[in-house]
Amino acid sequence: MPLFDQPDSLEPAYRDAYTQWRAGETPSSTGHLLRTIDPEISRGINAYVGQSNPLIRSQAKKLALQAVRTYDPGKGAKLGTHVVNQLQGLKRINRRQIDILRVPERVGLEKQRAKLAEQELVDELGREPSLTELADHTGLSMKRLKYLRKFNLPTAEGTFSDMGNESLEFAPRVQSAASDDPWLDLVYGDLDPVGQKIMEWTLGLNGEPIRSNYDIAEKLGLSPGAISQRKAKIQAMLNEGIGSRSLF
Repeated sequence: MPLFDQPDSLEPAYRDAYTQWRAGETPSSTGHLLRTIDPEISRGINAYVGQSNPLIRSQAKKLALQAVRTYDPGKGAKLGTHVVNQLQGLKRINRRQIDILRVPERVGLEKQRAKLAEQELVDELGREPSLTELADHTGLSMKRLKYLRKFNLPTAEGTFSDMGNESLEFAPRVQSAASDDPWLDLVYGDLDPVGQKIMEWTLGLNGEPIRSNYDIAEKLGLSPGAISQRKAKIQAMLNEGIGSRSLF
């Protein structure tokens, strides 16, 4: 008994591969079928995307296989036409791929901008700037700078575009102390830039890593003893609040 009733519109070039696949959907028959209809897959990519890449071609093969599963030779449509029509879904997939790629490019551009500004301030001040000083120098908000410090997705220099979103849900985060204590924010705001850096590196605030007294002293151009003295003064200020953290 024939696999499908005649008359049918299945093209002769695809008949053997389609018949074998319908008789048993195995990795071998599926691979043979996809290779056979590859010209239609390429035609769909050119029509709906314009330029292929490994991700697009992979998605195109999945859509093509879905199209073959819904194909009915007895309804008058050519298999090639049916496959190409179903590949319209590539337009949505391509838009999503472009959007995902643009996000880290924007972030990478701003990270590079902040890094250069930070180095300028280091050269000018002779020490690393506080987040407040960096925000004033770059024009970026403190909230944005905190976000940039937490975003560690690698990006290639020279490939950035001016697009993106400040509230990216997939941005990776580093483990650090969050400023969930209002008193902590008040004390931080009352300190000079050096004191702010000491707080950032001691408590891991604003996306900064926690550093030892020795490292802090080296970066700020002070002695470890001076750092300990400043910490003691900051701790006294923190102790005036309820539930505030300890620097030691």
